[in-house]
Amino acid sequence: MSEAIMALLPAPSFLVPTLAAYLPFAGPDMRYVYGLFATIVGIGLVMVVFRVLARLREKRQVQRSSWVTYEKVAKVKGLSAFETQLIGTIGRRARVQRPSQMLGSIRLYESLIDQALDRNWIDDDEMVHLEKARAKLVRTSRPWDGQNRRQFERAPCAFELNVTCITKEAIDEELKASYDETDEKFMQALDGLVAENRVESTRVQDLSAGGLALLAGDKDQFHDGDYLAFSPGEGGSPIDLSAIRGGVLDVERMEEQHQVILHVRFLPYDGDLRKQLIRTVYEESERAEAGKREKVGGARRPLAERKPLVQRKPLVQRKPLVQRRPVPERKPTTRHQHARGNAPRTPETRPNSHARRDPF
Repeated sequence: MSEAIMALLPAPSFLVPTLAAYLPFAGPDMRYVYGLFATIVGIGLVMVVFRVLARLREKRQVQRSSWVTYEKVAKVKGLSAFETQLIGTIGRRARVQRPSQMLGSIRLYESLIDQALDRNWIDDDEMVHLEKARAKLVRTSRPWDGQNRRQFERAPCAFELNVTCITKEAIDEELKASYDETDEKFMQALDGLVAENRVESTRVQDLSAGGLALLAGDKDQFHDGDYLAFSPGEGGSPIDLSAIRGGVLDVERMEEQHQVILHVRFLPYDGDLRKQLIRTVYEESERAEAGKREKVGGARRPLAERKPLVQRKPLVQRKPLVQRRPVPERKPTTRHQHARGNAPRTPETRPNSHARRDPF
C-alpha cells in the first residue's frame, strides 16, 4: 500500500517546483540569501579581529606598566642603570611575566641567573655586576619588623672615623682554609693584619646597630668583601667603635667628586656594646628630629610679631550723594491768610468739605 502511495507522489526533484506552482508568491532569490549569510559571516570575522587586536593592545599596556614598575623598584633598591638594564634584559629573554618579582624574590633572581649562565646569555664581566646587584637586593629585602628595627634603623651622624682596610685576598692567604667570621682564628688573623696596613681618614654619614655608611676619598683602595677596622678620628665621636670590625657590602663611587660611599656591615660584636650603640642611634635620631623642628619653627614668626598681609586704612565717613535741605518749620496761619487763600487747605477749608461751618 505504501509503495503504491509513493508511486503516485512526484519525484523529489520535481517536488519543489510543484509546491511553488501552488504557492501564492514566487520563490526566493537565492543570491540575496547567500549574500545575507556572507554579510553575517563577514561581520563576525571583523568583530573577532577587533577583539583580538584589543586583547593584544591591553596585554602590551600591562607589560609596559609592569616594566615601568620594575624600573621604579630597581631605583628604590639602589641598583645602577647598567644593573637595571642587565637584569631587565635577562628577564625579557626568560619571558618573565612580572618583572618586579625578580627584585623581590632572591630565589627567583638566582634561578634566572643560573638560567642565563646555562644558556650563555651573560659573560664574566656582567656576572660581576649581577653579584653586586644581588648584594644590594639582599641588603634591602630584609623584613622590617619590631625585632630587627633596632638593628637596622639608621641615624644621621657626622664625625671623623679612621679605618684600616684589610682585603679579602689577604685574609684568604693568611688562613689558607675555609673560615667563619665568628672563629677566633679569623679574628686573630684580622687583628694581625690591621697593624700592617695604612690608616685612611673617613667621615661617617649615618650609623646603625648593624652597620654604617662612610664617605672616603676614591683611591681604588676599597672593594666589595674587604674588612675594616675602626679607630677614633679627629674631633671626637659619640661612641667608640674600636672594638668593632666591619665588612664592605658595597662601594658607591662618585666620579665627579672623586669620592666613594662605603656601605659597611658590622661583624658580630659584644651585646653590651650593641645596647650602647642602639642608645646612641636613638639619641642621634632624636637630636636630628629636634633640629628639623627648630628649623621649621624658627622660620615662622610668633603671632604677636606678624604683620597683617594688607594694611587697611581707617574707614572715612562718606558724604551723602544728594545734599538735602532742611525743611523749614511751618508757622500757624491767621484769618487774613485764610481770606487771601494762602492758607493750606485742610478738610475744614475745602469747598466740598462736609464739615460744619461756624455760623458766626
